[in-house]
Formats: sequence, structure tokens, C-alpha cells
Amino acid sequence: MKVCIVGGGHIGTTLACYIKYNCPDMTVSLYTRREEAFSEYIKCNDIERAESYCVKLDIISSFANTAAKDADIVFIALPHFAVEKAFSDISSYVSSNAFIGVLPGCGGCEFFFDKYFDSNKTLFGFQRVPFTSKLVEYGKETNLKSWKPFSVVGTLQRERIDLACDLIERCGLKTQKASNYLEIALTPTNPILHTSRMYEIFGKHEKDYEFHEKCKFFVGWTDEASKIMFAMDRELHDLLDQITELDTSAIRSLSEHYESPTVQDLTRKINSIVTFQTVYAPLKINQKGYYQADTSSRMFLEDFPWGLAIYRSYCKIFGIEAPAMDKLLKWYADYMGLKWYENGEFCGKDLCETGCLERYGIKDKEQLIACYLR
Repeated sequence: MKVCIVGGGHIGTTLACYIKYNCPDMTVSLYTRREEAFSEYIKCNDIERAESYCVKLDIISSFANTAAKDADIVFIALPHFAVEKAFSDISSYVSSNAFIGVLPGCGGCEFFFDKYFDSNKTLFGFQRVPFTSKLVEYGKETNLKSWKPFSVVGTLQRERIDLACDLIERCGLKTQKASNYLEIALTPTNPILHTSRMYEIFGKHEKDYEFHEKCKFFVGWTDEASKIMFAMDRELHDLLDQITELDTSAIRSLSEHYESPTVQDLTRKINSIVTFQTVYAPLKINQKGYYQADTSSRMFLEDFPWGLAIYRSYCKIFGIEAPAMDKLLKWYADYMGLKWYENGEFCGKDLCETGCLERYGIKDKEQLIACYLR
């Protein structure tokens, strides 16, 4: 089997190493813009399993026609705003019945998949990444941390879920089947987790505010962030309650996911998660030696426009009030100088640059649900 990983970041590099190590007979390629930065052998340290190994991938290339040629299964580990370009890059080269996966599978990729792939190709997505990871040195060494017991996987073409999970498990990843792709698209992950803390850290300050020290992102999480997170999660589940045409039971609330029934429980939980301890807030140092918001970071450029804004666009179509989401999205739009709201309504002209449903011409709930009833 030929496997292609798209993206040479934390998850992409680690996943490529893991699959090649566990499935040495498979051809594993990595499609990355920075081919020249990779060593011939890449070291992976599996912290949880207390083992390290070095692997030599079969192909590392910045050319799609080399990396994706005849790939049977593709794992795309990129920011969601980069997924459509990845689809475009690889579409002419993958095998005729290829399975194309996105980790995690939210971000609206299901709405532009058919633009690049014919009906013989299959889109699959993960609810969450199968593990956390952190590069020690780009292209040379990576740490694999915090394995999940299994990954919930869904396919846009529902009848192909068994085939997709079989291929994924052959790559050494344990799966659980989602009933439909909506259970992937609307799982409350980083777009609610990250945005809650981003608002807590940056929401009280102007864009040019100077922090005197570099602060951690999860360590120091307060009840304020927990309250916001719970409120947005409730709004999302209000939406799910209105979607009766599809099974959404695989979408767990964040209180269940983090085993935290109260605000105080959640605050303690977030502060205690070991793999969260080393994550820093998106800050950059200025010429005076102080720290300022790094608005070019993924937490600014992905989690709001390609995450929370998408959830809000679903609520809009179903007529669900979402004041907590609106509070954060209005703050973000003002902070970034974007027109997302007009006269208090979520309909500003700059939404066309996000992953919102309006971008794909979806205007009512019947049209939306039809996308998932394949």
C-alpha cells in the first residue's frame, strides 16, 4: 500500500515516522514545502511507550507529482485554510480509488472535496488527532505523546466507512466508526477550546498591548475561560438537538470529554493535563524586549475563521441563538480589523474569506443536510 502524508509539521512528520516504523513494507511519502530541511533519517521518540526509533521515509518531496503519485491513502495534517490547496495539488496524482483524509476533519473540507476529486475517491476525517506531538528539530526529530485509545473516523460517502477504517488500521491506527461526516465536522475541538483561552488572554487588551513575560497557554487557565468554553459547547449542542435527520450521538460534550461536570472541575482538568504543560500563548517578542500578540500564529488564523465561525454559520442556518460565540467572534473580528458583523448580524462582507457555509453557497438547512446524506 502506498501512503502519502501531506504536511511536515508536528503531526505530519510524526505520523509518517510512525506508519513507516510499524508498517515497513508500505511505501510512505511525505509531501512538504521544506524538503531540503529533512534529514535522510528522522528520529521519533514515543514518550508514552518509552521507545525511540529512526526511520527513512521512501519519499520526501516538495512536488505533489512525486509524493502523491499512486497513493492509496492520504493523510492531510495542515491548517484548515491550507487543505483546499492540498486537494488541488494532489488530485491529479493519487490512485483511482484513493482515500483522502484530513486530521482533524473539520474546517469545511467536505464542501469542496468534489471540486477536486471524482466519485471514486473517498473523503475521511478524524474527530481529533490520534496523538499529540511536538517537533524537537524540524525535519530531524519529533516527540510523539499522549496516544488516544482510538480515533473516531467518518467518511463523506457513508457506505465506505468500513473500507476507510480498514485502511487506517492497516497503518497502525485504531479507529471507531462515526455514523456520518457531520459527527466529524461538528465535534467541539480546538475552535472552542483554543478560542476560549485566546479571549481570556487577549480580550482585555488592545492589539499592540505589551506583555512583560511569555505566558503559557493552558497553565493558568481560569474559571472565566471554562465558563466561556461551556457556554459555546452548550450552543453547539443546541444546534445538534435541531438536526434530527442524522445521528450525532458520537459528538460528546466537552464536559464529558474532559470528565469535568462543573466549571471548577474543568479549570483543574485543563491545568493538570501533562501534554498541555509546555504549550505557550501565541506571542512574539518586539524590539523593546516585550511580548505582543502573534496574529500570524495558527491559533489566530485557524481557530476563529476556520473553526468557530463555521460553527456559528451552522447555528445561523438553523436559527440557533449563539451569544457566547458571537461575543468571541465580534471581539476577534474587531481585533483583526475584519467585517464579520453588520448591524449586529453575522453577515459581514469578510466572511467570504472564512470557512463559513456562505462561502459554498449553502443557504438553508435542507441544502446543508443533503451534503451529509450520501
